Amino acid sequence: MDKSNIINITPSSQPVLWVYENGMMKYRKVHPSNWIFVSGDSFDLDFLASQLDIVENISYEHTQEKDIYGPVQGLKVSVPIKSERSLIDAIGSIGAGRKYRVYNGLIDPGLKIMSMNNFQFFQSSGSLDYRNTVPSLECHIFYERSVFSGASFNGNHFSSLTSAMDFFMDAFTHYPIIIYNNTGSLAKFLRDLDRTMEISIPHRVKNGNSFMSYGRVNHSIPTIHIVGKISIPSESFMYSEGGLSGIMEISNMTGLAPETVTRVTPGTAVSSMENYDALRSGFLVVTDKDDHEMPKPIETFMGTDRGGYVMQPYPGLYENVYEFDFSSLYPSIMHHFNMSPETIGMKGPIKLPGDNPYYTTHLAGFMPHSLDKLLKRRLTYKYNKTFREDFRQRDKLLKWLLVTSFGYTGFKNARFGKIEVHEAITSVGRWALQKAVRISEKHGFKVIHGIVDSIFVTGRGDVESVLKEIRRETSINIVMDGHYRWLVILPARSGLGALNRYYGLKYNGEYKVRGIGMRRSDTPLLIIRMQEEILDLLQTLDPGNNQNELWNGYNSIREKYLNHMGNYSSDMFGVGIRPSKYRQDYGMDNIQKATMVNMEEEGTEIMPGESVRVVINDFKKRVLNRKDMGPDRKFYRTLMERNLEPFDFLFSCLKKSKNHNLDWWFEQLQPRIS
Repeated sequence: MDKSNIINITPSSQPVLWVYENGMMKYRKVHPSNWIFVSGDSFDLDFLASQLDIVENISYEHTQEKDIYGPVQGLKVSVPIKSERSLIDAIGSIGAGRKYRVYNGLIDPGLKIMSMNNFQFFQSSGSLDYRNTVPSLECHIFYERSVFSGASFNGNHFSSLTSAMDFFMDAFTHYPIIIYNNTGSLAKFLRDLDRTMEISIPHRVKNGNSFMSYGRVNHSIPTIHIVGKISIPSESFMYSEGGLSGIMEISNMTGLAPETVTRVTPGTAVSSMENYDALRSGFLVVTDKDDHEMPKPIETFMGTDRGGYVMQPYPGLYENVYEFDFSSLYPSIMHHFNMSPETIGMKGPIKLPGDNPYYTTHLAGFMPHSLDKLLKRRLTYKYNKTFREDFRQRDKLLKWLLVTSFGYTGFKNARFGKIEVHEAITSVGRWALQKAVRISEKHGFKVIHGIVDSIFVTGRGDVESVLKEIRRETSINIVMDGHYRWLVILPARSGLGALNRYYGLKYNGEYKVRGIGMRRSDTPLLIIRMQEEILDLLQTLDPGNNQNELWNGYNSIREKYLNHMGNYSSDMFGVGIRPSKYRQDYGMDNIQKATMVNMEEEGTEIMPGESVRVVINDFKKRVLNRKDMGPDRKFYRTLMERNLEPFDFLFSCLKKSKNHNLDWWFEQLQPRIS
């Protein structure tokens, strides 16, 4: 299927492959030969074969395949996709859950079909010119209390339901991809289309569900599938981060159908990419990994799993600051030092750097090979994203995949995970950051903060010489990610510097902001505007010269927002609320329970993990969204004062700088980093 844009595949008992090529849509049925592989003791395999002999529609052969560790003897069992799960469960029961190891099972059916037939989504002849030629229809449909209130299709606005339906049907017959903003709205629009114009478009809706991830309750988005189309919800994290171009990029790399990409996390995308690459390379993929951590001396246990290197900063205002950032640090370490489950061990020909107890081999590992394509593509997009918006979108999503590729090495259920790989990576990461600190100090710079893959330094010297030496000593690419006129590191509640709460103004006029209200998804728009206005004021900050002028301007902004709330519309006060339980599971009345009750009264059920914005009219009495009442001034004033603290701290530093210059800070700093 060379030089074709494969854009949709519908796995079922008889999968259909949809192909968009040369402006035309074509489809054909696919006859996949699905199989799983079972390894075990030869006696146990013979017994399993005798059991399979009496099962219909299943055949097998004794053969040898390979996984990333080497050859594997076993049974290659041909089974229909729809019967795969029940067969694997039966094999587990026959083997008492321990006699057999199953490979290539329970993988996304579409990915399996794509990999075993060597198909590729959105394939093209060039590395950068693809995925922009597929026409799409962007839908924004609005209902108020189940009544149609307007729609927009590719920028064409309609207030009449009939006119909207006419345009939609004309476009629907020409565009193979649909982008929509809300599953419920599009599903209702299709029902109205059937009822009003007697046009039935086959589709199915899958509701979202609540789930726990990393100690936080989340809610997956609902999805809609329209036969012969690709439906992409704009509520999807993948779409909101990378747009249609990013969805196509991830689909191309992972073998997942575009609709599937919109539903998965970056971690699942990385895992799918590894499965896709393994199957296309002829490697078996274990179904249920049961690897255990290798035996180690107690001192090795204590010294290996220590995470990334973090320096405790001192809070304060710093001038002329450089930020040095390792490019994709952990994936680059995995790639350069050949870290993979089959290459890492306590003995070997190549000792890993730093305090690492692990060794690696000369034999190229599977995971570095799989990451190679991801790193190269990300590098290409990163250095060309200023020229094309679609490159920026792809770069953003690939960055997420690279970040999670490391985390999955230590995830117990990851098919290619191994805790020793995770520990070896973080150990090399600590070594690399410490090298960067020492080299920077040797060149006369003072290090004010360091966290995992980046350091902040201040001073005057040859920055490029520092970066070149770090690259030479670590073999990892490092760049200057920002040059700041000034940087404020905020204090934590303990009084020490917060690791991830700071803001600073770069010499190019851009701000970098971390850990304050405007970065939080639950912050009211009013407070975001207030902080943006303060940052605009601070564009002219020149420590030591214009404090009084800025202080007066800052007080004017404080006054405007704290004492004149009535000048702003109610939609500026919306606070993001995310319940973590079902309403009946809350034992006491709180703002989360009140939000769920309020939304139910308006006809909308809120599930655990879903986020919704509400205006708080009376926090004590849990009164919300009352149009006949104003916002709770006491509540919002407290919230504003809390979000003014980062800037209050800046002005306290400016006042202190009259009596102490920055050298005072470094006298306190040196014992920590020496």
